[in-house]
Amino acid sequence: MNHDHSSTVPAEGLRLGDVVPSLEALVELRWFFNEAESEMDTPSSFGALDGGCSPTSAEAVERRAEAVHAAGKISRWLKAIPVGHALMLEGVFTEREWPSPVARALGELAGAVEASPTVRALHLRARVTAKTCTTSVAAWLGEVIEQGGADAVANWRREAEVACGAAVRAYDNARGARTSRSS
Repeated sequence: MNHDHSSTVPAEGLRLGDVVPSLEALVELRWFFNEAESEMDTPSSFGALDGGCSPTSAEAVERRAEAVHAAGKISRWLKAIPVGHALMLEGVFTEREWPSPVARALGELAGAVEASPTVRALHLRARVTAKTCTTSVAAWLGEVIEQGGADAVANWRREAEVACGAAVRAYDNARGARTSRSS
């Protein structure tokens, strides 16, 4: 198996089915799933001194308070949509390194395909029937792609694209914005 890894991060201009997420949604969801937790944490005194800022300086406390407020809003919006939609958004917006064949075949939708209940069930079936020894869905996707090429996962990619489009639409509705364009 190819152990090269590539990161797939949704970018401006991303198209999910018939939906193009708004720049606001892209920025919020990328931040929430990748940076929010660290921005809300109080740094250790040693880490803060290394960074040249006291963890209790007014500036640091204000930044953490703003992060807590923003994360709380986004979390409420995510809780207002169906769980399956929230899982698709987490899958597509969480930055991860993917095996190169997975990144090439699935691009920015690798995480959404990996989070798909269908794909997870098929991976479990493959494990139970001893058709794979992989313990992770990501590794199994790499195996499937190496055996059958990108065509082997094309339907899952299309399903994830449509599911993510519906998830972005639901997220925008929850946040009260109608900024994601349908084409």
